Amino acid sequence: MRICFICHSSRLGGAERVFLEMIDALKSAGNDCFVILPSRGELCAELLALAVPFSIISFPLWTSSTRPSWFQQIKTGIGLVSNSVLVAWAIHKWKADIVVSNTVTVGVGAMGSRLANRSHVWHLQEFGGEDHGLFFVFGEALSLRLAGALSSCCLCLSEALAAKYKRFIPASKIAVVHPSMHRAFRSTENNESVGSLLPPRNGRFRCVIVGTLAEGKGQEDSILAFDLLSKAGISAELFIVGSGVPFYKRHLEELIVRKRLEGRVLLTGEVRTALPVMQASDIVLVCSRSEGFGRVTIEGMMAGKPVIGARAGATAELIADGVNGLLYTHGDPKDLADKIEYLYKNPEVAEQLGKNAQSWVDGFFTPERYSREILALLNSSLNPSVVVAASAPTA
Repeated sequence: MRICFICHSSRLGGAERVFLEMIDALKSAGNDCFVILPSRGELCAELLALAVPFSIISFPLWTSSTRPSWFQQIKTGIGLVSNSVLVAWAIHKWKADIVVSNTVTVGVGAMGSRLANRSHVWHLQEFGGEDHGLFFVFGEALSLRLAGALSSCCLCLSEALAAKYKRFIPASKIAVVHPSMHRAFRSTENNESVGSLLPPRNGRFRCVIVGTLAEGKGQEDSILAFDLLSKAGISAELFIVGSGVPFYKRHLEELIVRKRLEGRVLLTGEVRTALPVMQASDIVLVCSRSEGFGRVTIEGMMAGKPVIGARAGATAELIADGVNGLLYTHGDPKDLADKIEYLYKNPEVAEQLGKNAQSWVDGFFTPERYSREILALLNSSLNPSVVVAASAPTA
């Protein structure tokens, strides 16, 4: 099979890492992959290393971080139409059998595949507005219904995402396949050492929260929880790993100072991989209010650490409360503080949760399972009479 991917960016964020896992799985099974990117970036080097041909077409996204104006709608509309022709030409040039658009932000792939008369699969990895504050330039309902109509299948990373998109797209077109995560813990050469990121351990109970600094990621919950832990006399420290929205970073820094937590809470900045920090911590926190999947949750489990996550989005799918982690109510720092304190006072429980999590992840998140499910889904998109059944991640 020859597959043409339309990727929304050339960065190396979570969505791009899932995309690379799909490329890995498909190439390992003997398929030919081709990629269209909107610009040059870190992802280009990864594709070159995988010997995957790619082309740069500066197509516009059909989402915006701000509420779109009529001028933006006209400009985006013209850009989508003109670039759909270029995408269709690339599909023909590569003799692709099927087209896959990576993330909800990409509309040009569905349009270009229709012009090229190819089946289209839409890979949905995020909620859009709920998690990233995105606006659809032409409105959410219209955009999603159009993309659903132009797609043979809409692939979601979680049941939580599927539930959202079923409001706009027929359930018969929606499938759920959890990623493999097999690239997450490959060779750590060129990764930062823990010593370059964190101060030496001083006997404190160490927690880490990893992700883009943004309101939806819930870093504020973790800081307020540590304020309560500090007042309760709990010897603990928190490391906030990531970069992001400047004004929100300033807000977090001001909150740390206001709560007099400078010695207990540290913003480390962005890292290439958070693995060393997770392995050097006691607990991993996931405080997102609406996670589409949650690579950090799985990475924390792969490191054998207990994860305390918000009872929201896909996090509640991945964490079986009291079995492979703990859940707290998003927006309730007291609940989060209580869960941290519980594991602080019960290290044997924390150790068992980490072991359970690691065992479950090792058994379910495999490239073999992922490759089997992705290939079955793509084949069914070429032959709609084939029925695909994906595995469910039962902890």
